Amino acid sequence: MKNSLQLLRTMMFVPGHNEKIIDSASKSAADALIFDLEDSVQPVSNKLLAREIIVRRSKEKQFDRFQKFVRLNEIETEFFLQDVLQVTKGNIDGFLLSKTNTKEDVQYLDNLLTSIELERGLEANTFTIVPILESALSIVNINEIAISSKRIIALGFGSEDYVSDIQGVRDFETNLSISFPRNLVPIVARAHNLEAIDAAYINVHDLEGLDRHLQIGKVLGYGGMWILHPKQNELANKVFSPTEEEYKTSVEFLRLYEEAKKLNKGVAIIEGKFVGPPLITKSKDIIARVELIEKRKQQFNS
Repeated sequence: MKNSLQLLRTMMFVPGHNEKIIDSASKSAADALIFDLEDSVQPVSNKLLAREIIVRRSKEKQFDRFQKFVRLNEIETEFFLQDVLQVTKGNIDGFLLSKTNTKEDVQYLDNLLTSIELERGLEANTFTIVPILESALSIVNINEIAISSKRIIALGFGSEDYVSDIQGVRDFETNLSISFPRNLVPIVARAHNLEAIDAAYINVHDLEGLDRHLQIGKVLGYGGMWILHPKQNELANKVFSPTEEEYKTSVEFLRLYEEAKKLNKGVAIIEGKFVGPPLITKSKDIIARVELIEKRKQQFNS
């Protein structure tokens, strides 16, 4: 089973059939690459080509520093089964399940992956799953989806398809049409110790708008977002990384907590600062995240 602590600040989509873009992605600062078999791969003949390219390119050493996912075509399509059967021959960490509507959708993929792992002699739960919640039904069923498989490492929100499904209007000024599900996804994800991945910001050249989007996402509890263009990576990585001040404060809280324990107190005010379990849990999470980021930097520079 994969480590439950994930660094997925930036999950960048890459068309699975476009080797030029794949080459460019290998030099990017994304934490994870998503080789796409769905929306960005057209016409249909390119989907067949993309499978072969993903299998071959995912094995290349230059991609070892990334977590590698494949966004599958929808379960109802004629492509889904062969997508899974073929790309699992590559060096892939997991799958994005498009338009996950029910727990049965996840369980179908889970069972298929279990059969593949058994047949090929792979370790159980080699492949992970990230459901994409992008419909009204997915939000209604979100809790059941979150607990439907031990393979799930994160829940991702898909805003544009969601707004289309509810026949709403996407207003980038108020964000009213996405406010409820966007708030809900990280709540459910954190309830089950999963990472939460925020919706993509589709105005890729608007970095000021991206910054506003990211700041809201961080406040809501997201740990990363879908990336549509390499120029979005740097800002997203920065926002979803603890600041130096947050790190120093976390180290200080742990020191103070040790002082509180010496006084046989679970909650205390020491040196003018409140010290209690909620702050300690957050501090430990921040320190662990910084350690993951440092490891990621070493991989990037090696």
